[in-house]
Amino acid sequence: MAADPSQASSIQARIAALNLGHVGRAPITATPLDDDPVSRPRLAPRRQTANLPGTVSNDHHINNGVGNEPNGCVHNGVLPPPSITRTGQKKPPPPALPPRKQSSQYSPALPPRRPSILQRRDSAESISSTISSVSAISVGTNGTARTPGSRTPSMDSGRKLAPVFDPAQLPPLPPKRTPEQVEKRYQDIERSRMGLKPTKSTPSMTTNEVVIPPSLPSRPLQRPPQTPMRKESTEAVRKLPSERPPAKPARSALSLGMNKPEEKSGANGVNGITPGIGPTDAEPPPLPLSSKPDLSKLLATKPKPSSNSQPPSQTISAACLTCRDFSGPDNHAAKFPRETVPSIDWLANQLATPFSSPTDQARAIFTWLHHNIAYDIISFCNDAVKPSTPANTLATGLAVCEGYASLFTAIASKVGLESLVVSGHGKGAGFSPLEPGESIPPESSNHAWNAVKVDGGEWKLIDTCWGAGHVCLNEQKYTKKFAPRHFTMGNNEFGLRHFPTNKALFYRTDGRAQISWDEYLIGPSQEFAPVGVCEITTEEEGIDATSVRPSNFHIPLSPNKIVRFQFRKVCDHWEPVRNGPSDYYPYVLIINNADGNGSRENKVLDTDGTMWWLDIESRLLGQKGQTLKLCPLTTVDGRSARGMGVEECRKWFAARKAKSWAYGSLGTWELI
Repeated sequence: MAADPSQASSIQARIAALNLGHVGRAPITATPLDDDPVSRPRLAPRRQTANLPGTVSNDHHINNGVGNEPNGCVHNGVLPPPSITRTGQKKPPPPALPPRKQSSQYSPALPPRRPSILQRRDSAESISSTISSVSAISVGTNGTARTPGSRTPSMDSGRKLAPVFDPAQLPPLPPKRTPEQVEKRYQDIERSRMGLKPTKSTPSMTTNEVVIPPSLPSRPLQRPPQTPMRKESTEAVRKLPSERPPAKPARSALSLGMNKPEEKSGANGVNGITPGIGPTDAEPPPLPLSSKPDLSKLLATKPKPSSNSQPPSQTISAACLTCRDFSGPDNHAAKFPRETVPSIDWLANQLATPFSSPTDQARAIFTWLHHNIAYDIISFCNDAVKPSTPANTLATGLAVCEGYASLFTAIASKVGLESLVVSGHGKGAGFSPLEPGESIPPESSNHAWNAVKVDGGEWKLIDTCWGAGHVCLNEQKYTKKFAPRHFTMGNNEFGLRHFPTNKALFYRTDGRAQISWDEYLIGPSQEFAPVGVCEITTEEEGIDATSVRPSNFHIPLSPNKIVRFQFRKVCDHWEPVRNGPSDYYPYVLIINNADGNGSRENKVLDTDGTMWWLDIESRLLGQKGQTLKLCPLTTVDGRSARGMGVEECRKWFAARKAKSWAYGSLGTWELI
């Protein structure tokens, strides 16, 4: 079917044209279709209720129908087109309200207000009372709040405001008093207080002078009349004493038999005291001498000094570690086997708690390492030493020098001691002195030791590894041997065999901060320390190993030259009986084949108790290549030679009374 060219080309254009055609025109009544087979019946209009609420003129639902009735009238079942309001077009005014019916009845008048009996009292304060003021809460209410502008004069009738402050109207201050006026004012006040009188009235009283009556005359001493004597009767008359006996003195606990042997009663009473007669006030009872305590028994009950305390004789040498008695820390350290130690903290607390001295605490740790840690000689000789920790050393009981030093510092730090692990070079096992003309090797490190702060805040160098024992590299054997010398020796002597990598850790006491590597290897004064000195003998006998002379291992034979052999004890106040095992041995220099015929000569050294010496010509020492031995004479004829004098020993060798004798070793030299 072809489209009509007069019509619009689209539906939207047709709808728009239709809407424009209805603008300003009366609504068009729709005509029902003829092909509608059934015509719908017309609905009857509904009755509106009489009690509908009043409408509001500005309500947008004013033109709406009641209920579900559509807007406008329905003509033949077709609704009118909607009304379109253009922009700027005013809405039609709403219909006027119907007029109210005037009522012939008037509202009744209100009853007259009863006058209030209570009268309001004016307030003396400038602040308005709560009753007459308007609450701030009521300001926000609708239509009931009163603004400040709506207040009436009656609301402020009872208020009184303070006058305006004006400094010019204040009265002038009184003049300031001078110090003289103030002092005079105080004096006037004091005088006025002295003359104060009671304000209350008192009856008038006449004051009469008090007259003291005269003393009464003394009455004559009158005795009471004697009672007439009664006649004697056949009954026995009880005689009363003429005077009452004095009270018996209180008896002490000693007189009751405490700490006093029993005494026989005398004829006159108990313990020779006549009944009824006690000592006078001028004569106190005698002291019971039999109960006097026994002083010796009291001293026996006093607590004895502990083993940890030092004897009074050692207080003078308390600063000398060589002569100090360390039996307390040494015995205490032996009570804690390594297998029973649960941790390092527990061990540190057990070792250090009984001692307040840092030196004693460090000595207890030093001794414990000797008893419980062994040198790992197998790993050292097989070059299989592995890094270890203090906990690992405690668990295995094996360590090398580094393990000893680390465990010592770990335990010392737990008890508050300042301790360091020092690494460097040590002249220990495997060290050999330089030969004449041999070049000096570069500096190296092969050992570890400790530095710890002791009494007085002094840094002390100690070697816990060498103090626990010594090793033999040829036999790969470790010997546990306690060497306390590595704890007590001074820092200067310690530096002869220890060279730290950190040059600030020498801690020398001779004023020198450090020594050079060359001086350390060659020795003091370019001479070797006597490598043939037996340290076991020097430690047990209290001999200073550095004092042994000659200091060079090789002794050259020179004509007309005197060679001195000497040594001294380790400390001036070191006593062999108190600090050592017992009296000194006599010391002998053994010369082999001095005359070339195989004979041996023994030279006894002189001594003054502090030093030992012997001067001898070099031509009497023997031949080149022979050795000299300095030995302590230990036994003579099967008995100990301790305490044997020099002259007695020389006579014994001269007489050759016996062939049985033994000796130890102190030093060895070689003739060149």
